Amino acid sequence: MTIRLKAAILVRSMVFFLAGFLLFGAAMRGDPVNTVFRIGTFDHSAAEFVHGSPDHPVCFIIGQSNPAKDWYAFQPAEFIPAASTHRTGNGPPRHAIVKFGAMLTAPRAIQFSLDHAPADAYRLRVSLLIGTSSGPALRISINGKRGTFYLHPKLFSGNGGQPDSSDMAYSHAEVSFAFPGSYLRRGTNTITLQAIEETDKVWYDAGGLTYDAIELDRDMEGFHSQASSAQILPTIFYQKRQGQLDEIVDVFIRYGERVKPGSSVDLAVAGKHHRQQLKANQDFGEEKLEFVVPEFPAHTRAQLIWNIDGHRWRKEQSVDPQKKWTLLLVPHIHLDVGYSDYQAKVAAIQSRVIDEAMDLTAQHPDFRFSMDGEWALAQFLKTHTPAEQQRVIAAIQKQQLFVPAQYAILLTGFPTAETLIRSLYPSANFSRVHKTPFNYANITDVPSYSWSYASVLAAAGIKYFLAGSNSGGRAPVLQEGHLNEDSPFWWEGPDGKKVLFWYSLDYQQMQNLFGLPPQLAAGRDKLPMFLQQYRHASYRANAIILFGSQAENTDLFPQQAELAQRWNRVYAYPRLRYSGFHDALKNIARQFGNDIPTVRGDGGPYWEDGIASDAHYAALERQNESRGPSAEKLATLTSLVNPRLAADRVDLDRMWTDMVLMDEHTWDSGNSVSDPKSTEAVQQLAVKDSYAIKARALGDFVMRNSMASLADSISAGQGSLIVFNTLNWSRSGLVSIDLYKNQEIVDPSTGQV
Repeated sequence: MTIRLKAAILVRSMVFFLAGFLLFGAAMRGDPVNTVFRIGTFDHSAAEFVHGSPDHPVCFIIGQSNPAKDWYAFQPAEFIPAASTHRTGNGPPRHAIVKFGAMLTAPRAIQFSLDHAPADAYRLRVSLLIGTSSGPALRISINGKRGTFYLHPKLFSGNGGQPDSSDMAYSHAEVSFAFPGSYLRRGTNTITLQAIEETDKVWYDAGGLTYDAIELDRDMEGFHSQASSAQILPTIFYQKRQGQLDEIVDVFIRYGERVKPGSSVDLAVAGKHHRQQLKANQDFGEEKLEFVVPEFPAHTRAQLIWNIDGHRWRKEQSVDPQKKWTLLLVPHIHLDVGYSDYQAKVAAIQSRVIDEAMDLTAQHPDFRFSMDGEWALAQFLKTHTPAEQQRVIAAIQKQQLFVPAQYAILLTGFPTAETLIRSLYPSANFSRVHKTPFNYANITDVPSYSWSYASVLAAAGIKYFLAGSNSGGRAPVLQEGHLNEDSPFWWEGPDGKKVLFWYSLDYQQMQNLFGLPPQLAAGRDKLPMFLQQYRHASYRANAIILFGSQAENTDLFPQQAELAQRWNRVYAYPRLRYSGFHDALKNIARQFGNDIPTVRGDGGPYWEDGIASDAHYAALERQNESRGPSAEKLATLTSLVNPRLAADRVDLDRMWTDMVLMDEHTWDSGNSVSDPKSTEAVQQLAVKDSYAIKARALGDFVMRNSMASLADSISAGQGSLIVFNTLNWSRSGLVSIDLYKNQEIVDPSTGQV
């Protein structure tokens, strides 16, 4: 699936790293003739800066400060109440030093000196990298002169050397503008940069900006104070009023110097006029105006006329409506059997989540919830009353709750193919007994998609497979393979059988897009960027899947059950609808028809490195997986030889379950690296290792028990040694047994010792 990309990506990653290393010393040099300063390198990477966020205001002094020590890559956004953007005073707003969580949102200052009179004009260029947010605005102050610029990010698949480069909407944006030399002075000058969110609603994890590079140059083209420009951009947002469908159109007006308040803006779409006024509350920059216009067809003529200080400007362009999206939201919480907490406590949390999900479906009939493995259901059934057991079974039968085919999320590169098959048995058996769906599988978090898994799923009758990845920096092949943009696609296994694959760069998309508890303002801000990945011509559906609602092993936020209704009251499109994984992908596949590509190859077992930290028990597990089928064969043969006997299905099922749990993707606790001797790290690993120990003990018990029964049916005589080859081919090898000190091994055909 991704082999074609590996060599190119490794080379490109090395180039990025070497470029950042070699250019570190030149990060401030720039063009010696016209460049006043440069911080960083324009290479879509923040590798040359300090990672993390500062706990103190940053003042970077050109010629003294070091980008690798003094300029922090990430700047969290500060919330600015929307009402404050209407301020009409002459002075700049007072900046407060605000902490958002543990992150400081104070402006970043750059201090530099001019040893001569300023030039006529300058140009400031700021290159930015953006994660899950659609991009906060950038507020810039030049010696007290203030302006705001709005970002228009474009998706960027390269790994920018930052943790958020694997986010579902990693993108690049750039601000470049000219300003008059009168803003500067001979001697010390200060430019400040601040990421801002203009909203009356505060939501969790508003995001921010990651700096790629900043440069100030003398502008040889000069500065024209009366120059102005504009953009007309139809958005993805539609509203319905009095039976009429309207589309929201954003207009951006840029000007170079302070303008008079009340300057008019007139937007005409299909001959209908819509008017607003500029706020004129800054010295330069951009203003964003939102117009609600009746729905229009493709290639509609739009005309924009605006007046600034007696100058009349006009822009005409053809505009196309945006696609009317339906977002199929799959509420879902990832299952780590351990890692975030003790395995026993995780079992209680995941069981409680099922309780919470059923309560929410009772209150909100449209709500749906998908488990991340049959393991969670098994814990619920073991610890709840018969009445509650029947309640959850009924909810699954009504398809209010959904159970995937897999028992838990496995490291697909570690188990044998047989164990991958056995990981589907518990869910298949539940489906068979209770007549519930058995029609999809998913892998969450670990980006592990070994090629055989496609064939295993297809052979089990599973048609749909979905993956919500956590690729980080350790699976760039998947990230840069654009599998998310190419979804859905048929994944063809080595045997030619296929599953329909939906790949997501993230597995808690509702949380990342709307926040927790979910806020409409956050979705309004972030959805345009997120949907860019599906706006290419080959994506034929008008629906996409929002994979998951929150992080692993956490109680359900009840507010998410109201999100769709609240959102749909405000917006006709994008429309939110709750769904299960199977129905969501089936909906999209139906819209694609027969126009779905086929991909062959291996997706790789990325970040399965936890296994190496526990090599002894990993080796024991591999041995168990080799011996497991032999235990089953011997138990089955015993029942065939002696009809009064039956295979020990209880112990065999427990043996395979323990092996599957040993192959489950979490390996030790979340603090196992930072605090490996902590009680939790030690005890979680002990539980993990116990799966391999118990599987070996169960396998040995079944084999010895079965061989004892088989030996009773073989007339070999007292004292005979019986060796049974459980494999499908002839073989020779060493056999070891215990002998008492007064015994010998004799060849019965010759009588020789």
